[in-house]
This record gives sequence, C-alpha cells and structure tokens, in this order.
Amino acid sequence: MKPRWSAARASIRKTVLFWWILFVVMQMAERVFLLRDAFAQEAPTAALLLKTLAVGVRGDFITATFALVFAAVGAGAWALLKQGWMALRGSARSFVLSFRPALHVSCLLFGVLLFVLLAVDMGYYGFNPQHMDFVFLEYVGDLFAPAATTDTTNAQALKQTGAELEALGKWSGRLMLFLAVQALGIGLWWWFYSAVVVPALFRWRPVSGFQANALLCVCLIGGGAGFHPLGPYGIRIAPIGSSVYYTLAQNPILFAGEALRVAWVSRESLAQRANSELLPYDVAVRTAQGLLGSGDLFPDPRYPLVRSMMATADGVRLPKPANVVILFLEGLDRRYLGRTYGDVRGTPFLDRLKDDSVYFSNFFSNGVQTSRGLFATLCSTYPRHGASAMKTRYAHDYLCLPSLLQRQGYSTEMVIGQHRDLNRLQTFLSRNGLLQMLDEGDFPPGAERAGLGIVDGALFDLCYERIKQRQAEGKPFFLSTLTLSTHHPFAAPSHHDEVRRLQQQVPDQYVGALRYTDLELERVFTKLIREGLLRNTVVVIIGDHGRHESVGSTDVERKVGHFASPMLIWMDESLRTPATYHPRTVSTIASHVDVAPTILALNGVMPALAPFAGHDLTCLLVRDCLPNQVAYLTSVYDNLVGLASRDGILLYSFQTERFQETSLSFESLQEEQEGVRPFTASRYQGLLALYEVSNAALDSNRIWSWREFGPRL
Repeated sequence: MKPRWSAARASIRKTVLFWWILFVVMQMAERVFLLRDAFAQEAPTAALLLKTLAVGVRGDFITATFALVFAAVGAGAWALLKQGWMALRGSARSFVLSFRPALHVSCLLFGVLLFVLLAVDMGYYGFNPQHMDFVFLEYVGDLFAPAATTDTTNAQALKQTGAELEALGKWSGRLMLFLAVQALGIGLWWWFYSAVVVPALFRWRPVSGFQANALLCVCLIGGGAGFHPLGPYGIRIAPIGSSVYYTLAQNPILFAGEALRVAWVSRESLAQRANSELLPYDVAVRTAQGLLGSGDLFPDPRYPLVRSMMATADGVRLPKPANVVILFLEGLDRRYLGRTYGDVRGTPFLDRLKDDSVYFSNFFSNGVQTSRGLFATLCSTYPRHGASAMKTRYAHDYLCLPSLLQRQGYSTEMVIGQHRDLNRLQTFLSRNGLLQMLDEGDFPPGAERAGLGIVDGALFDLCYERIKQRQAEGKPFFLSTLTLSTHHPFAAPSHHDEVRRLQQQVPDQYVGALRYTDLELERVFTKLIREGLLRNTVVVIIGDHGRHESVGSTDVERKVGHFASPMLIWMDESLRTPATYHPRTVSTIASHVDVAPTILALNGVMPALAPFAGHDLTCLLVRDCLPNQVAYLTSVYDNLVGLASRDGILLYSFQTERFQETSLSFESLQEEQEGVRPFTASRYQGLLALYEVSNAALDSNRIWSWREFGPRL
C-alpha cells in the first residue's frame, strides 16, 4: 500500500507542475500572438521587447498560480464530498487517491476558462489596443442586461454583437491564427514535459516527500508573487516607457480584475448619491449645465457634463497643427512672480517671458495637489473633492487631450524626474492617449538628484533632447513635463551665486528653489529658441497648483493661495501674426480645465461633443473677451470648495458649513459688503451645483463613455 501511496503523492506533484506551467504557456502564447498588433503600432528595440516579455511572464505566473490554487480547492472539495468526512478521518490515503483525478478535471475546467478569457482579450485587443478594461466590462454588462431596459443599451449591444458575428471574414482568420499559436504552445510544452521534465523528475531522488513538497510550495509562492517582492504591484510599475509595450506587458487577467474592481466601486448611481447632497440633483444638474455651457446642447441625461462644444466665434485658429509643449512647474505660485529679495530678483526669466506671452493674471488651479492639477489640465474635468480621481478612478472613461491629439497624428509623451507610478500617472495616462513616458530611470546615469528626484536642470536637458528628436521626425508632437525642485523640501542645487544667496538670506527655501528653476528654464528655453527647435510650437507654462504651504497675511489668503497658479501661453515667431497672437496680460478668469479646449481649438481639432468643464480661450490671445468665465476650486487641505468669478471668490467650508467671500486679490470682504454683492444667491447655488454634479459624475463613471460617444468623434 505504501508504494501506491507514495506514487499517488508524486503523481499529484507532477500534475501540479504540468498544469501550472501550462497555464503560464497559454498566457505567454497570447502575448506572442499580440506582438503582431504591437509591432504595427510601434517597432520596439530588442531591449524593450525583452523587458516586455520578462514583465509579462511574471504576471502570467501570478495568475497561473492562483488559477492552480482555485483548481486545487475545487478538487479538494470534490474529493471530500466523494469520500465523506468520516471516511476521510479514517484514511487520508483514500482522499489523496480521489484528489488526483479530481485535480486533473478541475485544472482542465480552469484551463478552458482561461482559454476563453484569453480569446476574448485577444479579440478586444485587436479592436481597441487594450486589454479587457472598464469599457469592455460595461459592454458585457449591457449585453446580458434584461431585455426591457429604458435606455435600450441591451438592444444596442445585441445589434452590435450580431453585426460582428455576421462579419465572419473580419475576425475568423485572426481567431484561427490565435488557435494555431495556442496549439503550438501547448504542444511544445506537452512534448517538453514528456521528453525532458518527467525523465528528470524520475532521476531526481529527494530525501523525502516533504522535501519535494516544500520545494514545490516555495516555487508556487514565488510564482504567486510574480517572482518580485512587490507582487502584482511590481507588474503595474514596470519601467516600460512605451504605452504600447507597457500595455502588452500587463497580464490580461489582472488587468480585467482591476477593471472589475473599479466597476464595483462605481456601481453607485447618480440618483442614489443625490439623496445626500446639498441641492436636489436635478436642480444641481440644470444649474451646473447653465454655468458650463449656457446655450449648449446636453444630449444624454446619463452623462450630465457631455455637451456640444461651441467654438468661440472670434477665437484664433492656426493654419496647420502646431506642436504643443506643456510645462508644469511644481507649486508655481503667481504671488512670487516679479518679486525682488534685496538686490536679487526671484524670477527674472519668467518675468521677461510674461511680457512676451499672453499672461493670465487671474488663473487658478482647480485643485491643490499635483494629481488633481494634471487631471484637470489634461482631461478638462474638475477634480474630486475626496480622493484623487487619477489615483482612484483611473480606469474610468475620460476624454483627454493626449487621446485627441494622438488621433490627429501627434506623438504624445511626458517626461518626469520621479518614478512613473507617481500618483498612478503612467497607469492613468497610458489609458488616455500617452504613447511614451520617461521617468527617473530614463535619465543618464550621472544625472543630478536632489530631494525627491531628478533636479530641474537635468529634467529640462532631457526635454531638450526629446524636442530635438521630435522636430527631426517632422510630425506634430505633444510633450509635457513636471518639475520637482520647487517641491518641499526645496532641495535645489546651489551652483549659482544668486541661488546660494537666496538660500542663505531668505528663510523661505521655496524662493531659492524657484530661482534655480527659473535659471535652468532660461538656459534650456533660450537654447531651444536659438536652435530653432520651438518652430511651429505653442508652449504653455503653468503651475500644477499654488504653494502647498499655507502662505499669506490673512486666513482667507492662506486658503485661496493654494490655487494661485499662473499661466503663460507663448508662441514661436513662426506662428505669430496680428490675427493669432498679441503678447499681453489678461484679467479674464481661467483655470486648468480651460487648457485642453484652448489647445484643441487653436489647432482646429475641437471635438463636436465633449465633457469638458473648460472653454476655448483662444480669443484672449488677441483681444478681451469671455467676461463671464468662472473657475471651480476644491481643497482637501481646508475641506472647502470655491468659485472664482469677476465678482470675486466665493468659498464654502464643509467643516464650518459657512460661506466666505474674498476679492480676486485675496482680500476678505466684511459681512456688510457680502450682503450687497451682486447675484449672491445664484453664486452660492452655482458653487454647490458644480461640487455636487462633478463629484457624482466622477464617482459613478458618468463623465464620458467611449462606447456611447466615441463613434461621434
């Protein structure tokens, strides 16, 4: 009996090993199949391809391990049912003998399920170069929804599926090739297992069965962690700058699992949220729509911010697409421009550049953190009042500037001096149009570091190289970057005399760091102009927010100062005409959400339908216009929201449940002054409406739908 018992246990180990690696091979085979699609988008270097496959295999081991564990649990449950608890207590051997065939069957079922998921992912990737994401899950949900739905999404999904099935020639060849690749992978593993693995295991004589089991368990634990100390997180933060190959490296099952998690988090409906808000939801929607697009058409009540985008009648349009460079200067606060400290000017280059740009003196950041500033700027959507949407709602549907520019033939990339997973930046942007991400790992080995990452001088140098390369390619490009030296702890290099003097003489270390950034920006910006590398280029310089620190002479200034970010729009001489550009200072209210519509309108590619909270500001490049602009503000630091308009700034504190008003220069208004402010009640209602609708739409994934509105683009 003992030899049979030992043989059964050894056979279980072989079964586990066979199916474990088979699950990995099946996923690897899909990735190999998808290489053809990736090659069509971007030709990789050998190093990039090797890194993509290595990261992908690690993710494949994670899902293979968990699939095997679930299969083993299923087999164990079946063996228990078959033997019965009493029989099991009397003989573990009988359980083992029943478990082995049950494990084969269970693994086979999981293998079939895995194959189906991989085939579906393969088909979806071919349609929309992405793994199964939130959009796909939403479509599947519509497909299996009850037939009698009020919005007829079930009927639409059925018709679309039927049309795809009728177009047999469109996908049958792809499916047959996928089957062939899978069969080849499975066949090769079967042969290798039989011809190499089994004989090797037969020759290996472990000291005991415990030793063999322990070794197998260690391997499975390593596989479950993807052979990386960070586990699945190590897959997500893989240092792959290309969005095409970053996506390819992601495991489709893990990717779909994250999308499913987001779908679960977002299941709360707009109507449910409205019950606990400050205004009746229908009133809030009408009020918000009136503020954002008076006279515009809002075609779908499920997506309250999607509207027809009416171009500004007297707006500026360039004759051909221009390159776009957006420089986010960390914590750039407009209150610090034009200052002098003793005999040292704080920002002499930015001050001169203001005179050669269209400078917005009443520009506001919509949020008070980097993730909120980038989100509002790139996607023209108000940030959440709670946790950042970029970090917690990154799998939702958005319509963002990089996506729209990419559709117009632009190359799109971003350069940062920290890790690419900062605020889940790459995860978010790779889903929203960014083709290339360069982070701290892409700088030369000797690049100077200080504080939180790469110093601004090295960052601007890499941006110079990227712009030089893009200009040589001869196609329009979008490049964005985010500086770091003006972020606390303000560890800027002190190579320059003026920087050292400010660091020593001014207690606020932000001032010296800002002078360093100003110097390095001047050096590289001047070099780009001198070498003609900014030809046909529009440069936008903004802060991702104002000062993090509470700075100001009054309580209200310390609160509002977080939003005091400037914006400069600069055009190369090749784009300047009296009809397109007039350097000057404008006092019109503007904010981060206005950047994307302005860039799109300037290049003549504004979509007819969009959920943008911002507006086309191009008329301000040549004349005064848009007197009724507003800016919505939200601060997690002070737990307040605000609304800036030509009448001043209105704040509402959720902590004290009180309103407060200030002038645009951050001066507090006395209560008797507040009582005579024009349109006070409507401003209060508008502020609360924007808060309620923007947060509700974000949380329930009702900002945008590629499935519903994508074809209209």
